[in-house]
Amino acid sequence: MSSEFPITNRQACIEHQGQKTEVLLTGFQDKIFVVITQYGKIGSLIQTSFDVAPHLANNPKEPPTTSQFLMGESQGVQSDLYVLYATSIMQAIGAMNPHEKRPLLLGIALKPLEDMSEQRKQFHLVIDQVMANHVW
Repeated sequence: MSSEFPITNRQACIEHQGQKTEVLLTGFQDKIFVVITQYGKIGSLIQTSFDVAPHLANNPKEPPTTSQFLMGESQGVQSDLYVLYATSIMQAIGAMNPHEKRPLLLGIALKPLEDMSEQRKQFHLVIDQVMANHVW
């Protein structure tokens, strides 16, 4: 039996325009759990999985995914952004590990940003931290 604990955890904090964003990642045997929050709570919970294993997809860098809201608001501008986060994280996981099969559970609660360029900057900062602190 391995002496290593079977759950891998990582944590990061990003500050953008004076707003702190906590990023928590946990790799379970059957799921990858990521929390991205500016409120200290989960907010919406989204499950995203691959439709086809990344190594078998027509475009392995962008394998098709399916996202489903398990909790929280599933319509509107913010929910569209949340699905973009979930899909982008899942596709990055597939690019880094083409044989990954575990679904992603994304808990996300972000304050709305009116400025699209700032929203884009925040998105890239968060995704960069998720990739730098991967648990897959």
